[in-house]
Amino acid sequence: MASAFLPRTRFRGFLLAFYSQPVVDGVQTGGRMPTDKGRAAVAEMKDIFEASPLVIAAEYSGVDVAGMTGLRQELRANGARFKVVKNTFARLAADEAGRSELKEVMTGPIGFVVADGDPAAAAKAFVNFAKDKDLPINIVGGMLDADVLSADRVTALAKLPSKEELIAKMLGSMNSPMSGLVMVMNGPIRALATVLQKHVENQQSAGDAA
Repeated sequence: MASAFLPRTRFRGFLLAFYSQPVVDGVQTGGRMPTDKGRAAVAEMKDIFEASPLVIAAEYSGVDVAGMTGLRQELRANGARFKVVKNTFARLAADEAGRSELKEVMTGPIGFVVADGDPAAAAKAFVNFAKDKDLPINIVGGMLDADVLSADRVTALAKLPSKEELIAKMLGSMNSPMSGLVMVMNGPIRALATVLQKHVENQQSAGDAA
């Protein structure tokens, strides 16, 4: 009867082969080096994570071609994109971009909404389109500048007025008693007010540095 165990010499060889395999993000890669396509995907997502003020991670399996096409068009119209990349590449890109906190929302097969402009407008377009079209999308979380967002905070961000609407409201409040501005800030989005203000300050600092 054959032994169920490897001979000692073969077992040593097995261990040596296993532990000599490259490790990427804590995962054995089976001895395969990253391909040119993989390195390009990491580089692209690194640039996106560095440049985008808002990243939203969402599960999208079950969305048909028509629904995804419509979603991408809606996002483009509001200064955002929907990117799909392997989590292994996305995690490496997050580390290289200095936004390792993003890895907290990289669970399962997900896609990323990345804003190229107004974060509130991008979040609003994504959340409202998915809701109006009844798309099977589940928001996992996101990141606004350096702040990690839960799914609830992403939804709350989508309820913020756009940049143009916010400017109009603030200009309008200047022509009314100060209590008017207090009422604007005292709504259900007050929990995100400090996050939004921090984003504005970061944008201003980046503009001054340039």
